[in-house]
Amino acid sequence: MNKNEFDIKLEVAGRSYRIPVRRGDEEEEFLYREAAKRVGLHLVQYRQHYSKSLEDVQLLTMVAIHLARDVLKLEADNEADTYARNIQQWTDRLDEYLKE
Repeated sequence: MNKNEFDIKLEVAGRSYRIPVRRGDEEEEFLYREAAKRVGLHLVQYRQHYSKSLEDVQLLTMVAIHLARDVLKLEADNEADTYARNIQQWTDRLDEYLKE
């Protein structure tokens, strides 16, 4: 670890993990802590749903898939928004050109 980083401690599924974070980057630290919190919340939900019939590794895999799906949905929504903005910009330009 270099002098521009420090470790934060996160707990997930009863285990502790040390994650290096850039000094002064409060947003990155916050995001890591929130991510660990969400993983923990989803883990509890999956445990309740499957009545402890699955091991933590299996449950954490399901949580990872769930969160990855959420990321993909957000990326697709963002991409659609980008396309819509680009189309609107080209429409505006075309309208301006046709008015001339």
